[in-house]
Amino acid sequence: MITNKLDELNTTDFLKIKTNYLGIGIRTILFFGVLLLMIFIEILTFFLIYGSGASSSRIAELWYVDLILNYLPILFVGGFLVYRIILEYRKQEKVKFKTNLITLLILIFLFSIRNQLEQLIF
Repeated sequence: MITNKLDELNTTDFLKIKTNYLGIGIRTILFFGVLLLMIFIEILTFFLIYGSGASSSRIAELWYVDLILNYLPILFVGGFLVYRIILEYRKQEKVKFKTNLITLLILIFLFSIRNQLEQLIF
């Protein structure tokens, strides 16, 4: 039976792929900066639209506004990285595939502890 499947990538094959550590570091810093910038822009936009009154605090407490303000940046950046991962896997560019996959995992980890990082820095 002939199938059009891409070559399957086992764990051992994945670990044998060359790792671009410099690329991982640069991309992680770049994309985490984009995440923080997007969060800042969302907060600034919300403040400019609704102001700082009682009605804006009621709007900010809505569950979907909280969801948008907190998780929309990681969805955009993560979605972009997932798109790049799928694209590079199909092109069989395994070094870039592995670099973007590890970058995505690091970004998800950093995003999950961003509140602790903010308290540490500020």
